[in-house]
Amino acid sequence: MTARIVGRPPPVRLSRHLGSLVSPWRARLLAVGVLVLAAAVVELVPPLVVRHVIDHSLVRGNVRELGTAAAVYLAAATAVAALSAGYGYLAATVAQRSLAVLRTRLFSHLLALPTGYHDRTPVGDSISRTTADIDAIDDLFSSSVAGLLGQVVRLLTLAVAMTVLSPILAAAAALVIPPLLLVTNVLRRRVRDAERATRIAVGAVNARLAEDLSGVEVIRAFGRQLSFADRVRRALRTWLQAGNRSVLFNAFYAPVLGVLAAVVTALLLWLGGRDALGAFGVTVGTLTAFVLLFARFFTPLVNLGDEWQTVQGALAGAERVFAVLELPTDAGGPTGPADLAVGGSPPAAAAPSAPGAACPRTRPVIEVEDVSFGYLPGRPVLHGISLTVSAGQHVAIVGRTGAGKSSILSLLAGLHAPWSGRVALAGGDPTGMDDGTRRALLGYVPQTVALFSGTVADNITLGDPELTAEQVRGAARISGADSFIEALPDRYDTVLSDTGRGCGVQLSAGQRQLLALSRALVTEPAVLLLDEPTSVVDGAGDAAFRDALRDRVLPGGTAVLTVAHRLATARDADHVLVVAHGRVVEEGDPSSLLARQSRLADLAALELAGWDWQDQPDASGADDGRPSLQRSPGAGQG
Repeated sequence: MTARIVGRPPPVRLSRHLGSLVSPWRARLLAVGVLVLAAAVVELVPPLVVRHVIDHSLVRGNVRELGTAAAVYLAAATAVAALSAGYGYLAATVAQRSLAVLRTRLFSHLLALPTGYHDRTPVGDSISRTTADIDAIDDLFSSSVAGLLGQVVRLLTLAVAMTVLSPILAAAAALVIPPLLLVTNVLRRRVRDAERATRIAVGAVNARLAEDLSGVEVIRAFGRQLSFADRVRRALRTWLQAGNRSVLFNAFYAPVLGVLAAVVTALLLWLGGRDALGAFGVTVGTLTAFVLLFARFFTPLVNLGDEWQTVQGALAGAERVFAVLELPTDAGGPTGPADLAVGGSPPAAAAPSAPGAACPRTRPVIEVEDVSFGYLPGRPVLHGISLTVSAGQHVAIVGRTGAGKSSILSLLAGLHAPWSGRVALAGGDPTGMDDGTRRALLGYVPQTVALFSGTVADNITLGDPELTAEQVRGAARISGADSFIEALPDRYDTVLSDTGRGCGVQLSAGQRQLLALSRALVTEPAVLLLDEPTSVVDGAGDAAFRDALRDRVLPGGTAVLTVAHRLATARDADHVLVVAHGRVVEEGDPSSLLARQSRLADLAALELAGWDWQDQPDASGADDGRPSLQRSPGAGQG
């Protein structure tokens, strides 16, 4: 999957973005400009010293001036080196501070982008934008900006000095300008296109590597190492081809300039040898100084060519970075200027109101009204869904895989916005809640459990410093996670492995689910969204959590909406909805539904007989939500 899903900002807007990035350090940038100008002026001294030595000291036999001339020459060269080191250091410090801000800003923006962006974008491409593309901008700011500025100022000062020294020689040297402009313009466009292709290829390679390495067990188990290695080779080949084009175009620049410089230098020497310049007052010293200045004039031109490839790569990377930063975010996400400070304290979250005060039992806490939704245009997965859950009420959703159950919870969690209809938590739009309100109001357990590098306590609190150790232990007791946490080497301070690899303790799938439940419960939320929360937990652990939910969570006024993997969960609920093909096809009190002929009773009979009712397709193709009688593998055995 390629990641050409965002456009490129036009050059003017891109320049504005880059300018605003370094604007907080205007004083340092001004100092860089002053040092660059000073270095360029001082660099004119050595050729002029040579001219003076030839026309005055040597011709007139004034040997005593040679010592002074040598000292001035050495002092000028030393000053140029010191000034270059100074502006290079200042430019590098501005670059590092600016790019630290940019990395923070980009990561914060990625977190605040709609879930649909992440659904369409490979993880590796997003990683590439925050690493490789910003590294390319780092190369530009750390060395190329100061280098480019220095070379341009050197060119201007050398051009002025040559014109003042000898207008006739300067006019002869100007013959090089038309072919120089032609070569530069042609290669500039080619290098820019090649560098842009290179940045895209780097993103594709990173996306491929992230995807394949995350599934390494599957690749090895099915013996597909060679096949997947070939896929990476093809992506690398595209990267190599784009990089080779850039290097090829850049490699032509210096030799072409060298030939042009040699032609003009030969012309000047030829004219000087024929004494054709004497009539214009050009002495041997003037000719020598001019040739030295002209040679120095081409040095920054060659350097500009070398820097140009870096500049084009940086601009291509900047296009990809700022294209993401220009994407609109979900409301409530932290992406404002206050979030961009590096090394300071994070912005304070808005103080949420107490969940209980926001969600009295007299009104629904969860509201879904006639909602339709889909992940792709023209392909809806929910059709006119409506449901309500009041404070202290437990509602269960039952249905086959693909029926749309998880999509309902993702809308309530604010991960997506409905196409039509209304979704509300405690009367508010979940996509527009600020982080503080969301954290206090909502507890969510998705199907896929994510762990992060850190301790057990860190994974429960997600780094929230307001949560106490007692709250963490209390949530673990309710979920049942304390049963395995207390057996870990350092209990709640035990370091976990985020992906099951590397350093840290590795948890089983069931333990990861219990930890995710603890994470959802630790803030004592007013709304609890559970998507098959104990699907891989053993029967005893599932029963213990259901008991804790009934006895300790619901009495506190929490509204609970559960996607049920086991029908035992549905039996414990106050209300059940059966969903099929994105529609609610049946709902009611579970006891009443199970006592009569109903879809829920059919599912219960199938589960009792050992059938896997969740994953069975509709045998008739009718949109009635009834499972076909296909026996699940291994059902009834053992």
